[in-house]
Amino acid sequence: MIYVQLRARVKLAQGETLHVADAAKVLGSEKAGHCSLFCPTAPGVYTLDAIAVAKALKKVFPQEDISLIGAEVCYVHRIKARGKDFLRPVRTAAALLILLLGSALGLTWFHADVNMPQAQADVYAAITGAPPDDVRLITIPYCVGVALGVCVFYAIPFPNQTTPLEVKLTEYQEDMEKAEGKPIE
Repeated sequence: MIYVQLRARVKLAQGETLHVADAAKVLGSEKAGHCSLFCPTAPGVYTLDAIAVAKALKKVFPQEDISLIGAEVCYVHRIKARGKDFLRPVRTAAALLILLLGSALGLTWFHADVNMPQAQADVYAAITGAPPDDVRLITIPYCVGVALGVCVFYAIPFPNQTTPLEVKLTEYQEDMEKAEGKPIE
């Protein structure tokens, strides 16, 4: 008996051969993992059906029973081989600089729009009953709170926890695979 559980996705370089062990977890026979599967060599996203894996294993191991567990489809990403990209650090730094400046301008314009110093003075007066001598008494904790909120949102202090950003990226990845996936035949 050979048990096969397909993985959600697998990434292969353009010249690599797809084996059962790449696309699935196999239990019952070590040789079953080395069985080759057909996959187009052109870059793109392809869907590998569990039945296709079972058929390929049945050809090599006709006497064995094949039991499929879990997902029905594995998405195979054929990745184009890339050479050394010397400009990548420069492009990354430029993108980070643009994002940093954009977010700083967005926060600044938001604070100017809502008259943040006056809003913070009003909050201080509502809590204490007296107008503040210096708005920085509220501005500094507010800035620290915004920074901590960003850190918690991106799970910087908790690297092993799933963040809302990772959840959205996973959903996006799954939607893209469903839309772009071409069946392997």
